[in-house]
Amino acid sequence: MPGKTPLTADELLDLRNRLDEIDNGIVDLIAERQAVVTAIGDHKLRTGAPLRHYAREREVIERGMARAESLGLPGAVARDVLETLIHHSLGNQETYKLVQSDHGAGKRALVIGGLGRMGEWMCRYLDMVGYHVAVADPVEKETPFERADEWENRVGEYDLVVVAVPLRPSNDILLRLAELKPRGLIFDIGSLKSPMRSGLDELTRAGCKVCSVHPMFGPNEIGLSGRHILFVDTGNAEALSEARALFAHTAAECVDLSLDEHDEVMAWVLGLSHLVNIAFASALAGSGEAVPLLRQISSSTFNAQLKVASQVVSENPHLYYEIQQGNRMTGEVTGQFRRVFDDLARSVREQDEDSWTRAMETAHRRVSSGSDNNN
Repeated sequence: MPGKTPLTADELLDLRNRLDEIDNGIVDLIAERQAVVTAIGDHKLRTGAPLRHYAREREVIERGMARAESLGLPGAVARDVLETLIHHSLGNQETYKLVQSDHGAGKRALVIGGLGRMGEWMCRYLDMVGYHVAVADPVEKETPFERADEWENRVGEYDLVVVAVPLRPSNDILLRLAELKPRGLIFDIGSLKSPMRSGLDELTRAGCKVCSVHPMFGPNEIGLSGRHILFVDTGNAEALSEARALFAHTAAECVDLSLDEHDEVMAWVLGLSHLVNIAFASALAGSGEAVPLLRQISSSTFNAQLKVASQVVSENPHLYYEIQQGNRMTGEVTGQFRRVFDDLARSVREQDEDSWTRAMETAHRRVSSGSDNNN
């Protein structure tokens, strides 16, 4: 700053050393906080109390924001830090609760496609809750789990069969299972259900214990606080109940849907969001500008959108194509998007500010409604 003498090398070193001490102190306090959280988690486990206490979380965050603002800091800094700490605390409590639950003790689970990304997540999860896990997958890859290369000859041995293969071959696997009629619970974890409708129907007709599950998160998730798991009813109440019980010890929000409802919802939740972000990233790629330069001069809105779009286009393109192509609702959703986009472009081209304003105000009113509700 003007008028201030620059720090000497020794003064700068002293300040950096002090920063190191503060950072170490922050980490130490986080560890101390986690020890307290672990004790609370043990109490919840012993008393059967739920993992999440939304009112308490809100109280912690609001108090932290007020404290930050009283010290001249933006409240958002405290909010971001506390939300991160709460998320990790819930994840640790959840993992502890899962291990202690021993839900699958003495039971055997087969994960068909268990070397894919979500297949591996399912294997780790089932192992955590006590199942003896076997993997059926032609991929040559190391795995800590038993290999079940001739699973069709042994499928009757398992208490649980999870189909975690890509969407297109899923239906054939389900149809084959319907012929084999395994005794255990069967469910898939596909992002769409209509491409495997005939397989699910055949399993139901064969008298198998079948439902359908959709984890609404990626394979890197550990704690499931704030995440959703969808349970799709295929007509067997016992199967649905068993599948829900498998995830009952997590902090995930469990949602029941019918087969038709699932894909209709996914057309908007996955189909539209993927389409928008892939289009955004593709437009940037063809803009003739270097993305790093755009990032240097960008706004916070651009950076947030770029972060999401970059994540989307880094995923499996074949899966994302299947999610678009395999959903009968895709045409309706993309048609709606095209109509809205064309109307916005028209309002600019024709200098129709009123139309543009109405579109934004209507979108804000409908999309933002209830968005601040933590429950």
